[in-house]
Amino acid sequence: MRTASIVVGIAVVLALLAFLFQDSLFTSEERLAEESAPTGQAATQTTAVEVPSVESQAKAYITKLTETQPEPIPAKDADHFVSKDQIISLLPESAIEFTTPKDLARNPALKPDTPITVIRESEQIETVTPEKIIAESGGDLDKIVKILDGDEVLELTVREVLQRYAANPDQPISVVKTIQYFEITTPREIAQDKTLAPDQELRIIIKPYRLEAATIAELLMREGKYNPDSIFYVRTVRDTDNQGIWGIIHDGIMTNFAQGMAIRRGKEVNTYKIDIPRDADELLRDQSSSFLGKLIHRKTAESYVYNFKKNRMGKNPDQVTPGQEIVIINFEPEELIGIYKHFVAEQG
Repeated sequence: MRTASIVVGIAVVLALLAFLFQDSLFTSEERLAEESAPTGQAATQTTAVEVPSVESQAKAYITKLTETQPEPIPAKDADHFVSKDQIISLLPESAIEFTTPKDLARNPALKPDTPITVIRESEQIETVTPEKIIAESGGDLDKIVKILDGDEVLELTVREVLQRYAANPDQPISVVKTIQYFEITTPREIAQDKTLAPDQELRIIIKPYRLEAATIAELLMREGKYNPDSIFYVRTVRDTDNQGIWGIIHDGIMTNFAQGMAIRRGKEVNTYKIDIPRDADELLRDQSSSFLGKLIHRKTAESYVYNFKKNRMGKNPDQVTPGQEIVIINFEPEELIGIYKHFVAEQG
């Protein structure tokens, strides 16, 4: 009986203690939860990435889109948004002939000491940043580039290169580039060159020529003033350009914006692209002009056409000649940013 009374007494004391200290117990648990919560919140805040505004996205996109190409753009293959400093190569492809050392020695029109030009290629190492690799790839993450890794040359896609250097995004990358150069020589010197096989293909220029290259600024020098920050769309006229300059501008905007542009933010690389509907330049339901239609109409009227075979500049001609001319369209940066923002808004 006495034992039972003691047990009951202990139970009563424990219950009383539990009642008296329950606030303290719960407070401790809550404090523990509160102390652990900031750590999680801090981690969330640390890893959170500020979402760029459409304006900043558009500016970054246009900057990448118009990165100056490291090599001159051939006039016969132009399809680029470029700055005024971009060089256009005007050497006609017809001036280049294909031959071999053996055929060159047999050519009756050439004497052993006749001056000729050989187009040679050599590889050189250039140290670049990941951003430059992205820019030079035109946003194509599957483009193959050659990089020097120690003593080994690796052929990797742009995506693989960026993943390879993701842990050290500021580390310079050694890229192997093939560079063309022109060498004045003679058939006699070619025959004596032991590094060439008799049947090795050579690209040569026999006829007198003037190696021509000019920046966009130089081509437009006589056409009046333009904004130093202007961006130019240059495009070679093709046989398929049935809609004239309007169609050239329309296709250029659609193609270049749709191909996407790789932009690195931190350690992540994403490709941003804008899908512009093919009928975006057509009249609206109320028969009013669309945003893109108004822009193309204005740019068509302001266009320049340069005939690189006749070295002659024209303005908004009724007809364009495939294979002989390049169309040059002057855009203000704000206009291209406006295209980006307009169609981003349409896509939600």
